[in-house]
Amino acid sequence: MARDYVAEAQAARNAGIAQSVKTTKAKKLYEDQVKAAHQVAYGRTTSTPTKSSSSGTKTTTSSNYDPEPETYAPQDDYYIDYEALERERLARLQAAADEAYNRNMARIADAYNSASGNLKSNYNSTVDRLNVARNSSLNDVNTDAEKSLREAYINNMLTKKNLNQRLSAMGYNGGATETTMGSLENQYGSSRAGINEVLNKNIANLNQSYGDNLAGALQSYNSAMTNLDLQRMQLENAAENARNNMQAEYMSSPNGMLTMDQNYVNALKNVVARQSAYTGTPTQATNNFVAGNAQQAQSAAQGTNYAKYLAQAQLAAQNGTPTSQIQQNLFNEVSRGNLGIDTLYDILGQLGIG
Repeated sequence: MARDYVAEAQAARNAGIAQSVKTTKAKKLYEDQVKAAHQVAYGRTTSTPTKSSSSGTKTTTSSNYDPEPETYAPQDDYYIDYEALERERLARLQAAADEAYNRNMARIADAYNSASGNLKSNYNSTVDRLNVARNSSLNDVNTDAEKSLREAYINNMLTKKNLNQRLSAMGYNGGATETTMGSLENQYGSSRAGINEVLNKNIANLNQSYGDNLAGALQSYNSAMTNLDLQRMQLENAAENARNNMQAEYMSSPNGMLTMDQNYVNALKNVVARQSAYTGTPTQATNNFVAGNAQQAQSAAQGTNYAKYLAQAQLAAQNGTPTSQIQQNLFNEVSRGNLGIDTLYDILGQLGIG
Protein backbone atom coordinates (compact mmCIF):
# COMPACT_ATOMS: atom_id res chain seq x y z
CA MET A 1 0.00 0.00 0.00
CA ALA A 2 1.38 3.42 -0.96
CA ARG A 3 2.23 5.90 1.84
CA ASP A 4 -0.08 8.87 2.16
CA TYR A 5 2.37 11.68 2.79
CA VAL A 6 -0.31 14.28 3.09
CA ALA A 7 -1.92 12.25 5.84
CA GLU A 8 1.42 11.95 7.57
CA ALA A 9 1.89 15.70 7.40
CA GLN A 10 -1.57 16.19 8.84
CA ALA A 11 -0.80 13.73 11.61
CA ALA A 12 2.40 15.53 12.44
CA ARG A 13 0.52 18.74 12.66
CA ASN A 14 -2.10 17.18 14.90
CA ALA A 15 0.74 15.85 17.06
CA GLY A 16 1.61 19.32 18.15
CA ILE A 17 3.96 20.92 15.67
CA ALA A 18 1.51 23.71 14.99
CA GLN A 19 1.06 24.30 18.72
CA SER A 20 4.76 25.21 19.07
CA VAL A 21 4.65 27.80 16.32
CA LYS A 22 5.45 31.04 18.14
CA THR A 23 5.67 33.55 15.37
CA THR A 24 3.84 34.34 12.16
CA LYS A 25 7.00 33.71 10.21
CA ALA A 26 7.43 30.23 11.67
CA LYS A 27 3.81 29.36 10.91
CA LYS A 28 4.25 30.47 7.32
CA LEU A 29 7.36 28.34 7.04
CA TYR A 30 5.39 25.34 8.30
CA GLU A 31 2.63 25.85 5.74
CA ASP A 32 5.16 26.08 2.94
CA GLN A 33 6.66 22.78 4.04
CA VAL A 34 3.21 21.11 3.92
CA LYS A 35 2.74 22.38 0.38
CA ALA A 36 6.11 21.01 -0.60
CA ALA A 37 5.19 17.61 0.83
CA HIS A 38 1.95 17.64 -1.12
CA GLN A 39 3.80 18.27 -4.38
CA VAL A 40 6.23 15.46 -3.63
CA ALA A 41 3.37 13.10 -2.91
CA TYR A 42 1.25 13.83 -5.98
CA GLY A 43 3.82 15.01 -8.43
CA ARG A 44 4.27 18.26 -10.33
CA THR A 45 2.25 19.06 -13.43
CA THR A 46 4.35 19.73 -16.49
CA SER A 47 3.21 20.93 -19.89
CA THR A 48 4.36 19.29 -23.13
CA PRO A 49 3.29 20.94 -26.39
CA THR A 50 1.87 18.57 -29.10
CA LYS A 51 0.49 19.19 -32.53
CA SER A 52 -3.23 19.38 -33.08
CA SER A 53 -5.19 19.52 -36.24
CA SER A 54 -7.57 22.18 -34.96
CA SER A 55 -5.50 24.54 -32.78
CA GLY A 56 -2.01 23.66 -33.79
CA THR A 57 -0.88 22.64 -30.25
CA LYS A 58 -2.28 20.93 -27.19
CA THR A 59 -1.02 20.26 -23.68
CA THR A 60 -0.55 16.90 -22.06
CA THR A 61 0.22 16.25 -18.40
CA SER A 62 2.35 13.66 -16.70
CA SER A 63 2.91 12.73 -13.07
CA ASN A 64 6.14 11.77 -11.34
CA TYR A 65 4.34 10.22 -8.39
CA ASP A 66 6.38 7.53 -6.69
CA PRO A 67 4.15 5.39 -4.49
CA GLU A 68 6.92 4.31 -2.15
CA PRO A 69 10.10 6.42 -2.13
CA GLU A 70 12.48 4.42 -0.02
CA THR A 71 14.53 7.27 1.46
CA TYR A 72 11.92 10.00 1.98
CA ALA A 73 11.31 11.02 5.60
CA PRO A 74 8.71 13.78 5.68
CA GLN A 75 8.97 14.29 9.43
CA ASP A 76 12.53 15.64 8.93
CA ASP A 77 11.21 18.47 6.74
CA TYR A 78 8.85 19.69 9.47
CA TYR A 79 11.48 20.24 12.21
CA ILE A 80 11.78 23.95 13.21
CA ASP A 81 14.30 25.39 15.77
CA TYR A 82 11.98 27.78 17.56
CA GLU A 83 14.59 28.63 20.20
CA ALA A 84 16.90 29.88 17.48
CA LEU A 85 14.08 31.94 16.01
CA GLU A 86 13.39 33.47 19.43
CA ARG A 87 17.04 34.26 19.95
CA GLU A 88 17.14 35.93 16.56
CA ARG A 89 14.05 37.97 17.38
CA LEU A 90 15.45 39.12 20.71
CA ALA A 91 18.77 39.98 19.10
CA ARG A 92 16.98 42.20 16.59
CA LEU A 93 15.04 43.91 19.37
CA GLN A 94 18.21 44.48 21.39
CA ALA A 95 20.06 45.85 18.39
CA ALA A 96 17.24 48.32 17.74
CA ALA A 97 17.15 49.28 21.43
CA ASP A 98 20.94 49.80 21.46
CA GLU A 99 20.74 52.02 18.39
CA ALA A 100 17.96 54.11 19.95
CA TYR A 101 19.93 54.35 23.20
CA ASN A 102 23.06 55.62 21.45
CA ARG A 103 21.09 58.20 19.51
CA ASN A 104 19.24 59.33 22.63
CA MET A 105 22.44 59.69 24.65
CA ALA A 106 24.02 61.74 21.88
CA ARG A 107 20.99 64.03 21.75
CA ILE A 108 20.98 64.40 25.53
CA ALA A 109 24.66 65.34 25.49
CA ASP A 110 24.08 67.95 22.77
CA ALA A 111 21.10 69.39 24.63
CA TYR A 112 23.05 69.52 27.90
CA ASN A 113 26.02 71.28 26.32
CA SER A 114 23.70 73.82 24.72
CA ALA A 115 21.76 74.50 27.93
CA SER A 116 24.85 74.68 30.14
CA GLY A 117 26.45 77.04 27.64
CA ASN A 118 23.41 79.31 27.85
CA LEU A 119 23.56 79.31 31.65
CA LYS A 120 27.24 80.23 31.61
CA SER A 121 26.69 82.92 29.00
CA ASN A 122 23.95 84.53 31.08
CA TYR A 123 26.11 84.43 34.20
CA ASN A 124 29.06 86.04 32.41
CA SER A 125 26.77 88.71 30.99
CA THR A 126 25.42 89.41 34.48
CA VAL A 127 28.93 89.80 35.89
CA ASP A 128 29.74 92.29 33.14
CA ARG A 129 26.61 94.28 33.91
CA LEU A 130 27.40 94.25 37.64
CA ASN A 131 30.85 95.63 36.87
CA VAL A 132 29.37 98.40 34.75
CA ALA A 133 26.87 99.31 37.47
CA ARG A 134 29.55 99.30 40.18
CA ASN A 135 31.93 101.46 38.14
CA SER A 136 29.13 103.90 37.41
CA SER A 137 28.24 104.21 41.11
CA LEU A 138 31.92 104.54 42.03
CA ASN A 139 32.28 107.38 39.56
CA ASP A 140 29.20 109.07 41.05
CA VAL A 141 30.43 109.00 44.65
CA ASN A 142 33.91 110.15 43.64
CA THR A 143 32.47 113.00 41.59
CA ASP A 144 30.27 114.05 44.50
CA ALA A 145 33.24 114.05 46.90
CA GLU A 146 35.42 115.99 44.47
CA LYS A 147 32.70 118.61 44.13
CA SER A 148 32.41 118.99 47.92
CA LEU A 149 36.19 119.16 48.37
CA ARG A 150 36.38 121.86 45.73
CA GLU A 151 33.59 123.77 47.44
CA ALA A 152 35.36 123.50 50.79
CA TYR A 153 38.57 124.82 49.25
CA ILE A 154 36.83 127.79 47.59
CA ASN A 155 34.98 128.61 50.82
CA ASN A 156 38.24 128.58 52.72
CA MET A 157 40.08 130.80 50.25
CA LEU A 158 37.27 133.36 49.91
CA THR A 159 36.66 133.49 53.66
CA LYS A 160 40.34 134.12 54.39
CA LYS A 161 40.45 136.84 51.78
CA ASN A 162 37.43 138.63 53.18
CA LEU A 163 38.47 138.23 56.80
CA ASN A 164 41.89 139.64 56.02
CA GLN A 165 40.20 142.75 54.73
CA ARG A 166 37.89 142.99 57.76
CA LEU A 167 40.65 142.35 60.30
CA SER A 168 42.84 144.96 58.67
CA ALA A 169 39.97 147.43 58.75
CA MET A 170 39.48 146.76 62.46
CA GLY A 171 43.16 147.19 63.16
CA TYR A 172 43.95 143.55 63.89
CA ASN A 173 47.31 142.15 62.90
CA GLY A 174 49.99 139.79 64.12
CA GLY A 175 48.88 137.13 66.56
CA ALA A 176 45.22 137.91 66.32
CA THR A 177 45.29 137.49 62.57
CA GLU A 178 47.22 134.24 62.82
CA THR A 179 44.77 132.85 65.35
CA THR A 180 41.78 133.67 63.17
CA MET A 181 43.39 132.21 60.06
CA GLY A 182 44.39 129.12 62.02
CA SER A 183 40.79 128.65 63.02
CA LEU A 184 39.72 128.85 59.40
CA GLU A 185 42.32 126.24 58.44
CA ASN A 186 41.05 123.96 61.17
CA GLN A 187 37.52 124.31 59.87
CA TYR A 188 38.72 123.61 56.34
CA GLY A 189 40.63 120.54 57.50
CA SER A 190 37.61 119.23 59.37
CA SER A 191 35.44 119.79 56.34
CA ARG A 192 37.84 117.83 54.12
CA ALA A 193 38.08 115.03 56.68
CA GLY A 194 34.30 114.78 56.87
CA ILE A 195 33.96 114.65 53.10
CA ASN A 196 36.60 111.93 52.77
CA GLU A 197 35.02 109.94 55.60
CA VAL A 198 31.66 109.92 53.82
CA LEU A 199 33.39 109.02 50.55
CA ASN A 200 35.19 106.07 52.13
CA LYS A 201 31.95 104.80 53.65
CA ASN A 202 30.23 105.12 50.29
CA ILE A 203 32.97 103.12 48.59
CA ALA A 204 32.88 100.45 51.32
CA ASN A 205 29.09 100.14 51.04
CA LEU A 206 29.34 100.01 47.26
CA ASN A 207 31.90 97.22 47.38
CA GLN A 208 29.78 95.33 49.90
CA SER A 209 26.75 95.62 47.64
CA TYR A 210 28.79 94.52 44.63
CA GLY A 211 30.19 91.52 46.50
CA ASP A 212 26.75 90.46 47.71
CA ASN A 213 25.22 90.74 44.27
CA LEU A 214 28.13 88.92 42.63
CA ALA A 215 27.82 86.11 45.17
CA GLY A 216 24.07 85.97 44.53
CA ALA A 217 24.62 85.64 40.79
CA LEU A 218 27.14 82.84 41.32
CA GLN A 219 24.81 81.01 43.70
CA SER A 220 21.98 81.24 41.18
CA TYR A 221 24.27 79.89 38.46
CA ASN A 222 25.39 76.95 40.61
CA SER A 223 21.78 76.14 41.50
CA ALA A 224 20.75 76.25 37.85
CA MET A 225 23.62 73.92 36.93
CA THR A 226 22.59 71.51 39.68
CA ASN A 227 19.03 71.43 38.33
CA LEU A 228 20.36 70.93 34.80
CA ASP A 229 22.54 68.01 35.93
CA LEU A 230 19.50 66.45 37.59
CA GLN A 231 17.46 66.78 34.40
CA ARG A 232 20.24 65.19 32.38
CA MET A 233 20.52 62.30 34.83
CA GLN A 234 16.76 61.68 34.61
CA LEU A 235 16.88 61.60 30.81
CA GLU A 236 19.88 59.28 30.82
CA ASN A 237 18.16 56.94 33.28
CA ALA A 238 15.08 56.87 31.06
CA ALA A 239 17.22 56.01 28.04
CA GLU A 240 19.03 53.30 30.01
CA ASN A 241 15.77 51.75 31.20
CA ALA A 242 14.38 51.70 27.66
CA ARG A 243 17.47 49.90 26.41
CA ASN A 244 17.35 47.38 29.26
CA ASN A 245 13.72 46.65 28.34
CA MET A 246 14.68 46.34 24.65
CA GLN A 247 12.51 49.30 23.75
CA ALA A 248 13.60 51.22 20.68
CA GLU A 249 12.18 54.55 21.86
CA TYR A 250 13.58 57.76 20.44
CA MET A 251 13.30 60.89 22.55
CA SER A 252 11.34 63.43 20.59
CA SER A 253 12.92 66.57 22.04
CA PRO A 254 15.35 66.41 24.96
CA ASN A 255 16.17 70.03 24.14
CA GLY A 256 12.72 70.95 25.37
CA MET A 257 13.43 69.41 28.76
CA LEU A 258 16.89 70.94 29.20
CA THR A 259 15.83 74.57 29.11
CA MET A 260 16.93 77.61 31.10
CA ASP A 261 15.02 77.95 34.36
CA GLN A 262 13.04 81.22 34.42
CA ASN A 263 13.80 81.58 38.12
CA TYR A 264 17.48 81.72 37.19
CA VAL A 265 16.86 84.43 34.63
CA ASN A 266 14.84 86.47 37.14
CA ALA A 267 17.49 86.07 39.84
CA LEU A 268 20.18 87.47 37.54
CA LYS A 269 17.96 90.40 36.59
CA ASN A 270 17.34 91.17 40.27
CA VAL A 271 21.03 91.32 41.24
CA VAL A 272 21.74 93.71 38.38
CA ALA A 273 18.76 95.87 39.36
CA ARG A 274 19.92 96.04 42.98
CA GLN A 275 23.43 97.01 41.96
CA SER A 276 22.21 99.65 39.54
CA ALA A 277 19.97 101.17 42.25
CA TYR A 278 22.87 101.85 44.63
CA THR A 279 23.26 105.49 45.70
CA GLY A 280 25.86 106.86 48.07
CA THR A 281 25.39 109.36 50.90
CA PRO A 282 25.91 112.91 49.56
CA THR A 283 28.96 114.75 50.91
CA GLN A 284 28.91 118.37 52.05
CA ALA A 285 31.45 121.10 52.73
CA THR A 286 30.99 122.20 56.35
CA ASN A 287 33.25 125.28 56.26
CA ASN A 288 30.73 127.79 54.98
CA PHE A 289 31.84 130.92 53.17
CA VAL A 290 31.79 134.00 55.41
CA ALA A 291 31.22 137.05 53.26
CA GLY A 292 32.75 140.37 54.27
CA ASN A 293 30.44 143.07 55.60
CA ALA A 294 31.47 146.42 54.16
CA GLN A 295 29.43 148.41 56.66
CA GLN A 296 31.00 146.60 59.60
CA ALA A 297 34.48 147.10 58.19
CA GLN A 298 33.80 150.80 57.65
CA SER A 299 32.45 151.27 61.18
CA ALA A 300 35.41 149.44 62.66
CA ALA A 301 37.77 151.63 60.66
CA GLN A 302 36.24 154.74 62.30
CA GLY A 303 37.76 153.57 65.56
CA THR A 304 34.64 153.72 67.74
CA ASN A 305 34.56 151.14 70.52
CA TYR A 306 30.95 150.28 69.74
CA ALA A 307 31.65 149.43 66.08
CA LYS A 308 34.91 147.69 66.94
CA TYR A 309 33.53 145.32 69.57
CA LEU A 310 30.30 144.77 67.66
CA ALA A 311 32.33 143.64 64.64
CA GLN A 312 34.46 141.38 66.82
CA ALA A 313 31.38 139.78 68.38
CA GLN A 314 29.73 139.27 65.01
CA LEU A 315 32.89 137.67 63.62
CA ALA A 316 33.09 135.38 66.63
CA ALA A 317 29.46 134.35 66.14
CA GLN A 318 30.07 133.62 62.46
CA ASN A 319 33.07 131.48 63.39
CA GLY A 320 30.90 129.39 65.69
CA THR A 321 32.01 130.79 69.03
CA PRO A 322 29.48 129.87 71.73
CA THR A 323 27.16 132.68 72.86
CA SER A 324 28.32 132.36 76.43
CA GLN A 325 31.91 132.91 75.37
CA ILE A 326 30.99 136.01 73.33
CA GLN A 327 29.16 137.45 76.33
CA GLN A 328 32.12 136.72 78.59
CA ASN A 329 34.52 138.45 76.20
CA LEU A 330 32.35 141.57 76.13
CA PHE A 331 32.03 141.63 79.94
CA ASN A 332 35.82 141.40 80.14
CA GLU A 333 36.09 144.52 77.98
CA VAL A 334 33.66 146.27 80.32
CA SER A 335 35.85 145.26 83.26
CA ARG A 336 38.90 146.70 81.50
CA GLY A 337 37.13 149.96 80.91
CA ASN A 338 36.99 149.60 77.16
CA LEU A 339 33.21 149.38 77.01
CA GLY A 340 30.45 151.02 78.92
CA ILE A 341 27.60 148.97 80.29
CA ASP A 342 25.10 150.67 77.99
CA THR A 343 27.31 149.98 74.97
CA LEU A 344 27.59 146.35 76.08
CA TYR A 345 23.83 145.90 76.11
CA ASP A 346 23.50 147.64 72.77
CA ILE A 347 26.00 145.18 71.23
CA LEU A 348 24.26 142.20 72.81
CA GLY A 349 20.98 143.51 71.44
CA GLN A 350 22.46 143.76 67.97
CA LEU A 351 23.65 140.17 68.28
CA GLY A 352 20.28 139.01 69.56
CA ILE A 353 21.75 137.51 72.70
CA GLY A 354 21.02 140.24 75.15
